[in-house]
Amino acid sequence: MYRGKLRKITIILLALYTVLTLYFLYIGFNRGAFLQDSSMRYSLMPEGIPLHFPMGRDFRIWFFELGNFVAFIPFGIVFPLLFRCNFIRFITLFILSITILEILQMLTRLGSFDIDDIIINTLGAAVGFWAQRFVHRDRDKFKGICRIILTASVLSIGVIALVGSINNYLEKGGGEVVALNELTITEGSVLWDETLLGFTAVQEKVEPQINMYSRKNTRTNEFTYHLDGKYKKVAGYVAIPDDVINTASNGKSDILFIADGTEIYSLGLSAKSGENQLTSFQIPINGANELTIKLMNDDSNPTTNAVMWDITLTELNTGQKIMNSIKKGLRSLF
Repeated sequence: MYRGKLRKITIILLALYTVLTLYFLYIGFNRGAFLQDSSMRYSLMPEGIPLHFPMGRDFRIWFFELGNFVAFIPFGIVFPLLFRCNFIRFITLFILSITILEILQMLTRLGSFDIDDIIINTLGAAVGFWAQRFVHRDRDKFKGICRIILTASVLSIGVIALVGSINNYLEKGGGEVVALNELTITEGSVLWDETLLGFTAVQEKVEPQINMYSRKNTRTNEFTYHLDGKYKKVAGYVAIPDDVINTASNGKSDILFIADGTEIYSLGLSAKSGENQLTSFQIPINGANELTIKLMNDDSNPTTNAVMWDITLTELNTGQKIMNSIKKGLRSLF
């Protein structure tokens, strides 16, 4: 533990850093703009640790996530050097403190209560705690302080790499890919083209490889599959064939994807010349129990039906199944 003059200096620096942190929590980042919204904002359901790799992400969002992690490392370093405490006591008090701050953000309308923020702030504090614990000598001297900072940097890089990998596995990973037409339909009816004959759309040759929604289906068609919570996403392709465009039809087609009774995605296609396009889709369904697809065509000519093909479902991987089970348990508590 720090003593004497070094202790006094450290307490002053900690107080100044705490004030700076509170400024960004309640005033900085244009917090006053939130006051225009009188509702209280909160998120009680964890979506994962908000710490990702920067590749393929909006830089500002990634930088904000990183800041939420790094900004609380100093608290983990300094508090145990000023006050005698073990890890359990420190992390318990920290979680209690940051939870109170999050609640105040929500009550004052200067932010929101976000369980993900508590998780990432606590992870940063934990890294700081172990960084100073791993340095046993000269912790009250300049070279010892440098060792603590270096240790914290190494631990931070390791944590970012580990958490980023886990997030990548949970968000982008998937299990076995299954063709939609292989599942048993539970409601409605649908015809699948068993010949998988090719066609042209937007002057491109289309050759389905897995399945194809038959153009013999009625103009308005709705069908449901039972998924048993096993799948992460549904993907495929859709277009209106060129031969429909060539008949100078102005018909429109709408496709709705409904998971457990809630519309989660919609596609609109036009058979009007110059407006047709070949579209791919990837729709998260995140363990839904039922998937309903509804197609509506406003042209009396049945050949204006939009054609879907190579529609597949990707199963949840083991980590995603675990996360869904945790979320299901938490929802039962709220």
